[in-house]
Amino acid sequence: MSYKRSAPAMVLALLIFVLLAGCNGTAAKTEQAVITPAPAVPKTTELRTEQILDHQAYKGKLTIRYFHLAGDNLTGDSFLIQSPDGKTMLIDAGLPEVGNQVVAYLKKLGIGSLDIALNTHPHIDHIGGYATVAKDIPIKQFYMENLPYPKSNPYNNAMAALDAKDVPKKTLEEGDTFELGEGVRFEVLNPPKGALPDAVKTFSAHEINDYSMVLKMTYGDRTFLFTADIYKHREVELSSSALKDKLKSDMMDIPHHGSESTSSSEVFLQAVSPQIVIMSQNIYQSPNLKERLEKKGAKVYSTGLHGNILLHSDGKTIEVVTEKDWVPPKNADKK
Repeated sequence: MSYKRSAPAMVLALLIFVLLAGCNGTAAKTEQAVITPAPAVPKTTELRTEQILDHQAYKGKLTIRYFHLAGDNLTGDSFLIQSPDGKTMLIDAGLPEVGNQVVAYLKKLGIGSLDIALNTHPHIDHIGGYATVAKDIPIKQFYMENLPYPKSNPYNNAMAALDAKDVPKKTLEEGDTFELGEGVRFEVLNPPKGALPDAVKTFSAHEINDYSMVLKMTYGDRTFLFTADIYKHREVELSSSALKDKLKSDMMDIPHHGSESTSSSEVFLQAVSPQIVIMSQNIYQSPNLKERLEKKGAKVYSTGLHGNILLHSDGKTIEVVTEKDWVPPKNADKK
């Protein structure tokens, strides 16, 4: 016997289908992506320097600018964070010889003074440039580790420049928190509470780097992890400690300038699981690490490949703007 569906039944079935489709579409639209897709534009050789350093275009947003510090050798780290209400914090200042580049970037951005300047550890490629920055840019507060390094001339020069300007200094360690303006919160995850200065015995590179400052920044729904120069030993310790859950972040500044021989252990990368990774390295040196991260679904940017890098966020999404495009060589995937 044949069965013919009645017209009312067909209309009802169609209505249910439309409602279900609409519900599914609504659910998809309410999910916020961490990375806002960039417009589909052709690759270009034109530099976006003016856009990166435009201090008017991103008012009301959180911004992080990684400075490309030019040099024939690795020049170290320096990046500027600005809160939506305009408060400024400089993290590290590169080698002594690139301090003038940092000052030039700050002046281009219209920075008349720094609310906070922070040094993650007293190695020359992180503290050296502060000898110049402190002379040319007023600093309201200087944050650092409790790790005096009087045998280091770059450390002594930076401290002398800060003292000459009567800049107040404060040491930070695990558990300390502070804010940059309204709504931008920082928590210190490393060095361990009470460890410094006694934990550093020989001032070897390994010791100083393992005790460098790790910062977790939160703004709205988005999280950012700044890892300084920690080695795999400290990465593993953090990943297996009570701080493990705090490592998970949307964006990560990769440890030790992307040096895969010393840092970026698999357990640490898994614990952080970033969607955005920044490699602060004026000379690109991490193709294997970049590939590892991209296989995990992360977008990877290097100052050595992309020049100056800008991240801006409204607390829901993060957008990345690079000074220049980078296109892999045509034979990059051929053995």
